[in-house]
Amino acid sequence: LVAYELGAGGRMASVSFQSAAMGGVFARFPRALLLHRAAGPAGRALYVFLVAGPAPGLRGGMARVVHLAVPRDESAGSLARMFGAFRAFNPAWAETRLLLVGPGLPQPPALAQAFPSAEVQLSVFHLCKRLQQQVQRLALEGCAERLILAALGDTVCAATESSRRKMHALLRDLVAPDLLPQLHIRWLLDDEIWAAHRERSWGEGGNYFRDLEVVTQGLSQVFSAELSLESCITSLAQHYQKCVSKSPPDAATCSAPHHDHRAARAAPQSLPASEEINRRTEEGIKQSLSDICTEPAARLCLSEFAVVQKSVQLIGTGEDALSIQVLEDAHRVDLKGLSSCTCHFNQVFQLPCRHILAVLNSDRKTLQPEMLSRQWRKGCDAHQGGPDGADGLLEILKSSWNESLDKSLVVSFLTAEVSRLLTHCSREEFEHRYRTLRELADSWIGPYIEVKL
Repeated sequence: LVAYELGAGGRMASVSFQSAAMGGVFARFPRALLLHRAAGPAGRALYVFLVAGPAPGLRGGMARVVHLAVPRDESAGSLARMFGAFRAFNPAWAETRLLLVGPGLPQPPALAQAFPSAEVQLSVFHLCKRLQQQVQRLALEGCAERLILAALGDTVCAATESSRRKMHALLRDLVAPDLLPQLHIRWLLDDEIWAAHRERSWGEGGNYFRDLEVVTQGLSQVFSAELSLESCITSLAQHYQKCVSKSPPDAATCSAPHHDHRAARAAPQSLPASEEINRRTEEGIKQSLSDICTEPAARLCLSEFAVVQKSVQLIGTGEDALSIQVLEDAHRVDLKGLSSCTCHFNQVFQLPCRHILAVLNSDRKTLQPEMLSRQWRKGCDAHQGGPDGADGLLEILKSSWNESLDKSLVVSFLTAEVSRLLTHCSREEFEHRYRTLRELADSWIGPYIEVKL
């Protein structure tokens, strides 16, 4: 669907564009819209309408885009006609209840009149982007800027009242008073602004911001080219189509014959018997994770295994190691015990990663207790293994008493207890305990020192 106005010389002066796919997305998720404005050449502005609320099933940030428009100018009349075109294209507009906009959006009354049943609220994404840019322009000392931006990142991912108040205090203490008004730090304490974003989990908040960053940067870059409006809207539509049509490489292409590779395990198999074997193997792995691992460890591993089930896995053999490739990430799994892999996940968490799980899936095996560290196993306390375990405590107890050793003993017990509390709990309890520990560490050692947990 395209609506346009002609200007002098019969050239296009304004345009509103929407594909069938865009219209279908808005029809499914009409309740919350985000309106992004990007400035372009010759005084033109691009308006991007995006789905802002939860949108299960949408792949990638560009799939949230539901409308693109370039008004003749940004007068109240031009913007009213632009909003009118959006409403004409989308009968579900009357179901919109929340409109998120950036600071300084032109002609707010025109938007309010076009959507009389919707609440217009500041977009947290635009608020944080503006705050980040303004902080970087202040040319603060490197340490102060890093602390502020790190706190802003935490606020983006977990918009709790505590994190926002901490961010507010940090800006108030590190930025000169005469520069504070331009930062509008009062927005950090406005619960209504953060209400919608606060409902997102840590991972969802970060993903939402990353998606919007990719979308807005990509469309702004295309729009900034010196093109006629006809060519510009064509380029924008092509960019949108390119992004939403991206999909994982075809399994047949990835599993081309190779002398040291088995067939790609994620490719559909023709025989029903093979499908049934695969299903039972996958269920067996999931059950073994649930039986052996603590709840947080099982959750992490199941996330890794979900990638294995949806991806192409190429498994190459060697004398002492297997080469595992899940999509384009290739890592080496130690054949002895299947407990070690070169990937970051396994190295950091000491848990079965997607590459180890791919080998288990390929060899029709299940997880065994010896494949993971002791602290992740059910029924094993964290203090029973590791550098702060029984052997370390025994050495301390055998030594002559002094103040240093006494402190070491206390620290060892505290470390073991904190580890146990963090690993043996539900997801909600883990997040609550981690936030408490985070705040305790910051307030104890100092609010402006980044404490590594």
